[in-house]
Amino acid sequence: MKSIRLFILSATLTLLLTACGTVMTPSLTEGPPTPAFAPSMTPPPTNSGSAPSLDEQMSQIDAIMKRTLEASIAYNTPGSMILDQTATIELLLNPALSPEALSTQVTEAGQVTSTSVQTTPRMKAMLFAENETAFDIKPIHDNPEQLISATDTTRWAWLVTARKSGPQRLTLIIYRLIEYNGQDYWREIKTYKADIEIKVTMLQHVEALDWGWIIGILVSAIAIPAFWRWYDNRRKQNSPKRKGSPKE
Repeated sequence: MKSIRLFILSATLTLLLTACGTVMTPSLTEGPPTPAFAPSMTPPPTNSGSAPSLDEQMSQIDAIMKRTLEASIAYNTPGSMILDQTATIELLLNPALSPEALSTQVTEAGQVTSTSVQTTPRMKAMLFAENETAFDIKPIHDNPEQLISATDTTRWAWLVTARKSGPQRLTLIIYRLIEYNGQDYWREIKTYKADIEIKVTMLQHVEALDWGWIIGILVSAIAIPAFWRWYDNRRKQNSPKRKGSPKE
């Protein structure tokens, strides 16, 4: 009886051990366990924020500069001025008119020049004197930078006063705005130089003389001879009269 119990106990333990071994033994057909975050096999994305190459930057700038509109300009320049004379120089720009048609809108005196330029929505014009002392230049427009209309005429104008005689030169420069990487750049597109002869009238010549020095010379020229005549007469009056020779 005792041996029967031992046999039953031994069989029970064997069954339990066999059952446990079946659960813990891994299957040979299964692969290694899959990790929770498997690495991606696709190539890493390129860094889109990296700076473009020099060739790419120049290509972008070329593409931006091609986005322009042709427009006509016309401006006047006086061929000659009198010293201290003030003249008005105006510059007109219109994309809808031909250069010839726009030139008829220039109202100020002088020779009118007209041509075509490439424009952007914002343009700037500046007028300079080659010799800073030759002219006083006062802009009468609000801002050298102006918005450009596709149909209306845009106008710049300056009051120019001649201050130095002789041949002088004015320079008109036109710029267009280029936007690149969120920044504004003014690019010069046209430069015009006008030679102006500033004349001096006879009255201005007379007014320019040093009258204090001239009056001093005139006073000296008149006063010195008069003084010597007076002095000579005075000396003669004060000198004793000669006695006549005795009669024989």
